[in-house]
Amino acid sequence: MIPLTLIQFFANLAPTLILIYIPLIAQSMGAQPAKIGLVISTYNLMIFLAGLVFSRLCDLKGRKQFIVLGLGLSTVAFLSHLLIKNLPSLFAVRAFAGFSLGIYPAALLTYAYEKNNNNLGKFTAAGSLGWGIGSLLAGIIAVYYKLFIMSSIFFFITFIIALFSLKQNKSCIKQTFWDLTVVKRNWRIYLTFLMRHAGAFGIWAIYPLYLSSLGASKLWIGIIYSINAFGQFLFMPYLNRYKSMKLIMAGLYLSATSFVIFALCRNFWQILPFQVLLALSWSCLYLGSLKYLMENNPERATAVGVFNSLMSFSGIIGPLIGGVIGTFGYRPVMISAATLTLLSLFVFKGK
Repeated sequence: MIPLTLIQFFANLAPTLILIYIPLIAQSMGAQPAKIGLVISTYNLMIFLAGLVFSRLCDLKGRKQFIVLGLGLSTVAFLSHLLIKNLPSLFAVRAFAGFSLGIYPAALLTYAYEKNNNNLGKFTAAGSLGWGIGSLLAGIIAVYYKLFIMSSIFFFITFIIALFSLKQNKSCIKQTFWDLTVVKRNWRIYLTFLMRHAGAFGIWAIYPLYLSSLGASKLWIGIIYSINAFGQFLFMPYLNRYKSMKLIMAGLYLSATSFVIFALCRNFWQILPFQVLLALSWSCLYLGSLKYLMENNPERATAVGVFNSLMSFSGIIGPLIGGVIGTFGYRPVMISAATLTLLSLFVFKGK
């Protein structure tokens, strides 16, 4: 599991070095909240499309080649951030990055689960650790071109590890590419997650700007993001023992609570402790959803791929919602996210 854990760690660290600064970069180029949301939506649209296609191919053709392909393209895509000069180039580069990032996650998660399903919590925790360290490094370095180069180097490391350490395995799933059985079987889980995460992405689209408005420097923005990630790293290995349905319920309740609290904060210091609550909410929801899909679907890569794609689809509609609502202020975005999460509970309880 060591090569897989290293890939998970570095593949989450690399994009995080850039992610939290995209709204700030777009704003520096004259973009208003609605256009910032459109930049983020474009990125997530490409992740969504690539995730749907390549996760299905992963079930039909095998795992390794798509892990290697996605990590290799990501190496090039994140180095191409050095070419960003204006808003059109920002749109193009982020679209390329999104497509590259969408290729490998379902294959990597499925490969890890099939190798040792008892370590799913620890495996996902390694990704959170990468995200946390990436957020911290981003806040400390805070020089865009250096971060672009570093992210590409980290992706290149994962590409080399995957190329030489992972073994090829062929799937035995005998279905047509367009078989929709997985979606029909899991639609309540998917819709529940989509609603919650669309609200959350509305927040993340403006979150760095919100934190900045509360007095947070770039360093503190990085620290705040890292608290969430490090919290997930600590929580996930211990949550693996609980049943998936209980984890999902807990994740939804805690998410709604976190979003409301964010709206009530009056300075960035007040947000710090509640990033831990946010970390627990996501750990429960994400790990619970993954466990449920892995345990109840023979087409594991497809099931997880649709799930990952819905995360990205949330990243399409969420920032658009957040961008529009954000014109009336940042706090209404938090309240709308809490409302969507509470509504998703009704969908989930109908299961």
